[in-house]
Amino acid sequence: GEIKDSEFDATPMVLLIGQYSTGKTTFLNHLLGEDFPGMHIGPEPTTDKFMALFHDGVDTHNSQTKKMSSGFHKKDKTGGDSARSIVTDDIRASGRLVKGNTLTVTPNLPFSSLSQFGSAFLNHFVGSSSASPLLRRLTFIDTPGVLSGEKQRIKRTYDFGQVAKWFADRSDLILLLFDAHKLDISDEFKNVIDTIRLHNDDKIRCVLNKADCVTREQLVRVYGSLMWSMGKIFDSPEVVRVYTGSYWNGALINNDFGRMFEKDEKLLVRELVDLPRCAAERKVNQMVNRIRLVKVHVCILGTLSKMTPRLFGKKSSREKILSELDLIMDTVRVEFGLSHGDMPCPNEFAQCLKNFLDFSVFPSTDRALIGRLDSLIEEGIPGIVQDAEIFASEVRLGRRNVPEDTKKIEKADPKTTIHEELFEDVKSKDYPHLLGLLLKLVVFGLVLLSIAEGMYYWSFSRPAFSIVELRAGYRTIFDVSVNRFLPRKPLQPTKGPAQIMPSLPTVSGVAYMPSIEKFKPSGPEGDL
Repeated sequence: GEIKDSEFDATPMVLLIGQYSTGKTTFLNHLLGEDFPGMHIGPEPTTDKFMALFHDGVDTHNSQTKKMSSGFHKKDKTGGDSARSIVTDDIRASGRLVKGNTLTVTPNLPFSSLSQFGSAFLNHFVGSSSASPLLRRLTFIDTPGVLSGEKQRIKRTYDFGQVAKWFADRSDLILLLFDAHKLDISDEFKNVIDTIRLHNDDKIRCVLNKADCVTREQLVRVYGSLMWSMGKIFDSPEVVRVYTGSYWNGALINNDFGRMFEKDEKLLVRELVDLPRCAAERKVNQMVNRIRLVKVHVCILGTLSKMTPRLFGKKSSREKILSELDLIMDTVRVEFGLSHGDMPCPNEFAQCLKNFLDFSVFPSTDRALIGRLDSLIEEGIPGIVQDAEIFASEVRLGRRNVPEDTKKIEKADPKTTIHEELFEDVKSKDYPHLLGLLLKLVVFGLVLLSIAEGMYYWSFSRPAFSIVELRAGYRTIFDVSVNRFLPRKPLQPTKGPAQIMPSLPTVSGVAYMPSIEKFKPSGPEGDL
């Protein structure tokens, strides 16, 4: 789908997915070091909504809250931090909940595209704002637990897999949480993983949570079983990174692997903290990836349009294309020099093509567009990245300051900014549209003038050399056509003596003279 500006400028996003009661919400509570609005922890499926955790914009806490929200700490077995009052809990959970429909219309949040899933999903989507320092750098997405059987397919009124896919495509890191007590991966969870992993394999990490609740021998078996299961799902020689530990604020139950748990936790936290530094590189990588996919789709759709007849046989051609789509894709890949890894899955692409009855509506292959896409990958984006690196290095060395234009934009009047945006929008969008419309009107007028000239030549056997002559000729044609269909008036007898032409002969041979009113016989017969 389209990437909006708010999505491109948003803080890095971390997506948490797992079966119910694997400790996703507890994991977030442990990382943030404080409770957050809407948090509910229990052994049953408690999180029934997609929850986005983002910073509330508050810069400071009170000293008590700062002391308690240091994060990444464990409680001791004697109680320690557990003796908190209800007032303290309310302070730590300070923040607000934002409903899903409001999140989609908030300009500075990257959730506007979620409106495509409708109210069925937005009623199960909520935002939780908190003042945790970590949320200033990251945005977390807590998901409902993946259920088993018909509960996953029927009880939910929205497509869980497609929603998870939307978040996965826009996330910088995807954490799959597993419980060491119940490592059984349901078919529904496997289907969700298969859905989100397309083009997102490099973002996925596994977290083996509650690892302190099993013995040393059991943990070794569970870890091996998890790696074997992930190998079957991902079907690749690369091993998915697994972080093992117990991500909650309590003390470890079994401390045999305490040092390993602490080391994995530090590595995970380091990867999370480094995400903003790598955000620019990830966005460049995502942009290049989308350009490659656009190029592949342009080539495939242009080939399908070329293979489809324009008048007859469209149905049979469509069925043949769908049945031989894998061979057609191989031909397109060889013809345009595309990478095999950029080609879409033939089965999924065929399912999308079944929504179209006529493949001739697809645009033809534009070689110029393909050339511009290649130039953008080979020259445009590398040049931008190089200029950004030079600018960043000069800023670090003090050779260049932040441009004053940026500061002025931040302090600009909102009304002025809106007017400038509208003016830029008119210049960038409306003018080309108006020019194209004007060109179409000119062409249409020339066609009408050619038709009028042809009709004039057919009627008078000569061309018209001016608009005035053309207009007079069409007025003559109009008058003749009107007179032809008007009813004729009957002839009326004339009053007075008739004027008879002398040149007309008569049956009796009498000649009529114009100067003589009476006629005389011309022969010897005498009077009539």
